[in-house]
Amino acid sequence: LSIKNLKASVDGKEILKGINLEVKPGEVHAIMGPNGSGKSTLLKIIAGLDTEIDGEISKSPNVSFGLLPQEQLLDPEKTVGEIVKEGMLEAVDALADYNAINDAFGLPENYEDADKMEKLMKEQGVLQDKIEALGAWDIDTKLNIAMDALRCPEPDANISVLSGGEKRRVALCRLLLQEPEILLLDEPTNHLDAESVLWLEQ
Repeated sequence: LSIKNLKASVDGKEILKGINLEVKPGEVHAIMGPNGSGKSTLLKIIAGLDTEIDGEISKSPNVSFGLLPQEQLLDPEKTVGEIVKEGMLEAVDALADYNAINDAFGLPENYEDADKMEKLMKEQGVLQDKIEALGAWDIDTKLNIAMDALRCPEPDANISVLSGGEKRRVALCRLLLQEPEILLLDEPTNHLDAESVLWLEQ
């Protein structure tokens, strides 16, 4: 990631000016400054959410960015488990499709038709390869390890009853499970105890 002479304004007020930044593979950068100095704005620009800017931003092709904002916008109708699973949505969907095909094998209209069975077996083979590539066979274990490490509320807890700190933990858990190449964390250690911070660093 490379940023050269970046300028940005919010509501007509210049927030950022003359920002230069280069991030190489494996590096960790900390952005520091007083409240209102544009830290969150800069992270949103890097993530591609704010585009009203002057300057030059270059990103390596096919590099994924994941942003943890200060304010969490989580669906209040969902549970903690449902939100966290969104971080591995591709894997969750692949497993659901795989199980649906297994169920389809037991239907008479399928097992009595050789062509349909052959088609189902081909689809199952493709899904099996995808699941293995995503490491999705042990998805529940991965979810439980991440949720436990970040002290997330119980999976069946509703998002609407959580505190701001609890919502932040859930959002962070979801983001880490997405495994983006570049993590953009806006005050990520707020509401985390020392043990959780150590786990996050590792």
